[in-house]
Amino acid sequence: MSGTIGVFSGELCHSDFAVALMHHQTPPGAKLIWTKSVDIVGNMNSMVRKMEGDWLWVLGTDHVMDFDLLPRLLEHDVDVVVPLCLKRSPPYDPVVYSHQNEDGDYVGYTDLPETGLVPIHAAGSAGMLIRRHVLDALEDPVFESHGGLNEDLTFCAKVRDAGFGIWCDVDAKLGHIGSLSVWPVFRGEEWAIDLNLGNTIVMPMRRFVKAESAPA
Repeated sequence: MSGTIGVFSGELCHSDFAVALMHHQTPPGAKLIWTKSVDIVGNMNSMVRKMEGDWLWVLGTDHVMDFDLLPRLLEHDVDVVVPLCLKRSPPYDPVVYSHQNEDGDYVGYTDLPETGLVPIHAAGSAGMLIRRHVLDALEDPVFESHGGLNEDLTFCAKVRDAGFGIWCDVDAKLGHIGSLSVWPVFRGEEWAIDLNLGNTIVMPMRRFVKAESAPA
């Protein structure tokens, strides 16, 4: 099953991302496209229009990943799936959301199972794997930013409104590069964060909602 790895960047590409991409296990038949602009929404829509094959894997150049991340995500027969990714600044909350409150604000998770595929309400597009049938069902432009929502949350709302599901594979993890790489890890009974600064620093992380209670 062929598909497209879509990379978007601004003016700069982090060297850690370039190294991670070079060492990544690319599936047979995958095409790599790269869009570069300060217009993130334009970059995202350009990827959609240029994609080939059955899936689109979205990467920003401020991420690092294990060599087998894409093959892991492709194993799931779901519409949209993301790896577990954290914000790159304190308090390093997960970029996945369980629901919207009465004011329409997106609410993050406070507890999370150690393993498994979790149905979620919305997520950032970091490492997001989107099947072609989902993109074909959405009107162009697929990605927009309006109503106080960024392009990621607007896209997730479109996906939900079209009747598709969004999932997070908590076993598949994506590092987020800021002044350091922020990785979610499970240590025994608790979630923690690895802050890769040469010497690894580990700090606690707030837990997320149980998988069975997360809305589709």
